[in-house]
Amino acid sequence: MNHTQTEDTACELAALYALGALDREEARSFEEHLGGGCAACAVDVAEFVKTGAALAWGTPPRTPPEGEREKLLARISAQAQDAPPEARAASSEARPASTAAGALDLLVVRAGEGEWAETSDPGVSVKLLFVDREHDTYTTLVRMSPGARVPAHRHRGAEQCLVLEGDLRTVANVLHAGDFNCAPAGSIHDELTTEQGALLLIVAPESYEVIEPRSVSF
Repeated sequence: MNHTQTEDTACELAALYALGALDREEARSFEEHLGGGCAACAVDVAEFVKTGAALAWGTPPRTPPEGEREKLLARISAQAQDAPPEARAASSEARPASTAAGALDLLVVRAGEGEWAETSDPGVSVKLLFVDREHDTYTTLVRMSPGARVPAHRHRGAEQCLVLEGDLRTVANVLHAGDFNCAPAGSIHDELTTEQGALLLIVAPESYEVIEPRSVSF
């Protein structure tokens, strides 16, 4: 993609990318465009991410009709009972974190389940929770020991980060438990550090462009 296309087309692609509505090839093509240094599209993506977040929280909560939850659970139970025995047996097995759940399945990862993997950054480890193959995003827990650091890096796609425990610090910001940060595709994160240690929930693409040497593998 380049700007020989109309500006409306570029803006539309930025909006669809921010919403995760592009297919994998379209998303990668757009990320390559962002990686080429298009400041206009990077700004558009950042604005659309903020707008999407505002819309998500702008709808007032609604209480479902009384008894609706019981009806839904009963319907799901009836469908499960009607399934062939071999299908019921297969569905009772634990699903791995890297497999997307089916329409009627729920993925539950208990606090003591899963494995923590050490990274090449001292004091930083990760636990993989879920992989969304369709959108090429990984949901992970990241644990940083007091004093740990993550080198500066450029994001290939939007990265969402929620601080669950401790503190997370950059040159410009200090985040504490409950704080949320979304870094749009093409943006650069300064070195990340923590004084007290931190536990983070991150939803992001599998990799990003490392500005300082670093490697993580699942």
